Amino acid sequence: TGVQTCALPIYSALQTAEGSADTPAEDVFREAAAAQGNPPLPAVTVPAVPSLGPLHGFPRGAAVGTFLHELLEWAAAQGFGAIVASPAPLRDAIARRCALRGWEAWIEPLCGWLTDFLQLPLAGEGAGALSLAALQTWVAEMEFWIAVHEVDLPALDALICRHTLGGAGRPPLQAGQLNGMLKGFIDLVVEHQGRYYVVDYKSNWLGADDSAYTAVAMQQAILDERYELQYVLYLLALHRLLKLRLPDYDYDRHVGGALYLFLRGSHAPGRGIHAECPPRALIEALDRMFGGRR
Repeated sequence: TGVQTCALPIYSALQTAEGSADTPAEDVFREAAAAQGNPPLPAVTVPAVPSLGPLHGFPRGAAVGTFLHELLEWAAAQGFGAIVASPAPLRDAIARRCALRGWEAWIEPLCGWLTDFLQLPLAGEGAGALSLAALQTWVAEMEFWIAVHEVDLPALDALICRHTLGGAGRPPLQAGQLNGMLKGFIDLVVEHQGRYYVVDYKSNWLGADDSAYTAVAMQQAILDERYELQYVLYLLALHRLLKLRLPDYDYDRHVGGALYLFLRGSHAPGRGIHAECPPRALIEALDRMFGGRR
């Protein structure tokens, strides 16, 4: 494209495929939910008029999730920091995308929101905090495959439930066994101060204002949608990659965990961030399980 994009040194051969899955509707976990009789909700029509807060009044639905994911994927390709330093291309990109959808009233609010979002501290504090604009190394839409050799889903489910989110209750996975390959795309993989994170953007609408995006509410959304299964598999894929590429790799030292960003809650006290780093014991147990070893 002629613009600066950064690739993680451990994955220098990676090339992001055009048209790769980057929306909730295309996610393998959404497809699994639909197969269990829980299809994604249809788009909800709301007035395309800016609200008093960032994105709270923004339209909802799968198409809107696609819009926001594609905008953030474009930002990754341009360079997050470059956009903040020179915002003119950002306004042009947003204006063109909004004009196609009749969302002209949202051009300025979206420009302001995204510029602010890219500078949001996602982990850590002060000068050393992790923000998208400060990143030096990242990969957007990283593709991964995990071979599944007769993995017992109830056993897998029990293992993940025991080691994530404090063991809180959640809808069970469908009983049975999987065979074949799991394929996925991670919104963003980043490195910050020697630690690697998986980042996922969530456009879920949890309520009408910032007060709806509490840690408890975000965790409940994670549980209801089984997003923790998603990020555990993302971290398993990252774990396997780092084992191959880093000579001194150690999970506890190199893996920072998962950052799930609820975009509509970015101005809430918790900044719309759900963060968890599952224990090493879980990731290594899953590595053995998916490798055909008990």
